[in-house]
Amino acid sequence: MKNFISLIIFLLFAWLGIWWYYSCDWCAKSTDNDSIIVEEKTDSDAEALAKKAYEDSIAKANESAIGLFVKDKNDQELFSFPDNLQINNSGGDVSIPNSLAGFEDQIVDYLGKNQDQELIITGYETNSERQNKSKYGVSRANYIKDLLTKAGINPDRIVTEAKLVDYKYDEDGIYNGGVLLNFNNLNTSRIAEIEKSVVKRTLYSNFAQKTFKPDPQLVNYALELKNYLNKYPDKKIQIVGHTDDIGKEEANLWYGQERANNVKKYLISQGIEKDKIIASSKGESNPIASNDTEENRAKNRRIEITVN
Repeated sequence: MKNFISLIIFLLFAWLGIWWYYSCDWCAKSTDNDSIIVEEKTDSDAEALAKKAYEDSIAKANESAIGLFVKDKNDQELFSFPDNLQINNSGGDVSIPNSLAGFEDQIVDYLGKNQDQELIITGYETNSERQNKSKYGVSRANYIKDLLTKAGINPDRIVTEAKLVDYKYDEDGIYNGGVLLNFNNLNTSRIAEIEKSVVKRTLYSNFAQKTFKPDPQLVNYALELKNYLNKYPDKKIQIVGHTDDIGKEEANLWYGQERANNVKKYLISQGIEKDKIIASSKGESNPIASNDTEENRAKNRRIEITVN
């Protein structure tokens, strides 16, 4: 009898448990609410994280803009300056503070001493600037490239690119920074491109006999040429002087020769064997522009160097 009563009690509790599990409306609602609360909290956290990431990206951009830092391929600082380049929201020009005067000389010097390197210039642009297809990023990078080219760097050793970055202009439309300068190792294809520019180069400078002084273009070309000849020791160099048509033809032929001789002497002074160099002149006989304006005549006053 006791066993029968125990069985009845067990079955009663079992039935109550099953009913509680499948039929309890208030506990089901409680469970649903709990899941909603958890889901709402997750969405809120995601928005907060996204907002923080955006703010951090701006803060990082602003922090990196304090000074100008030039880095190597491993993101290690090579040299730095207390102030930075400045971009604006109205164009692709770049402002250079007086405190940065001569910064290009250090870059030119580094590339001259490291012939296996190239310079990557990255220009910032905002999302709205990119959507407007303004190409401000590349324009800013090319602005600095032109400056460095005039300082003597072979333009083929400079790569320009744009980068989308979250940053804010100040109330005057200025952003302190916006241009990155990084060196990188040349790969095989890039070396081939640069060597093409070394074996055929046109130089414009003051090559007159009495006032001759090598300009940055010639100084840096001599470094590239020497590096190239170390790689290809059997190559020879042909230097040809050209002039405009002002003056007598015989005199211009002489001027062209003297200018070619000055370049030859400089290359020899930089360690290039004189037996590898032939200097000659074509005077005014081979112009690349008409001699009707001073600008065109300046184009004709040139030195052409060929390596073969």
